Amino acid sequence: MIAGLILKDSIEEESQIAFMDEEVKTFSVNENSELVELIKEYEPELVAANVGLEQGKEELTKQEQELQDEGFIFTPNSHREKVVKRLETLKAQIVHQTGLQPEFIRFEPQISAEELAIDGDRALESYGVDSSDIDSVEAFDAVVGAVTARFYQENQHWDLGVVVPEAVREKDGTESEKELDPRAEE
Repeated sequence: MIAGLILKDSIEEESQIAFMDEEVKTFSVNENSELVELIKEYEPELVAANVGLEQGKEELTKQEQELQDEGFIFTPNSHREKVVKRLETLKAQIVHQTGLQPEFIRFEPQISAEELAIDGDRALESYGVDSSDIDSVEAFDAVVGAVTARFYQENQHWDLGVVVPEAVREKDGTESEKELDPRAEE
């Protein structure tokens, strides 16, 4: 079981979590305690969250600078202090209250969606994901996080502080690449 998490700054806003194995289940929750209960129930071994646990004193961490140098647009952790602290607290609560220790990775929904050409339900379904349980943009982003976690598990990613899934490609040793995209129409 893997999960994607869109964590909000405060409990006034709904956070989204998507669990994925053979099926996808999405949930909207406000409190960390609700997230802990869901994680206890579904026991994901890996959670892709929209924020990282590292915060640098600089505007950008070294890895974020590399990500920016690669041309990706994202919100640095230094601008998301509240949500970083909330994730740190959530992780501690999970360990303390459940004994589970899922691995947490950082993903950016727009980067993953762009790299995997996921721009809607049909594109998501081309990756074998049933989108019928998705009822909001944030839930969609959480599912993209779960898909990113799957690419991470399969070691098909770049780790630039943010996990960037690699599109499936066949390299022929030259500058040209033939996309092996399951959505490509012949």
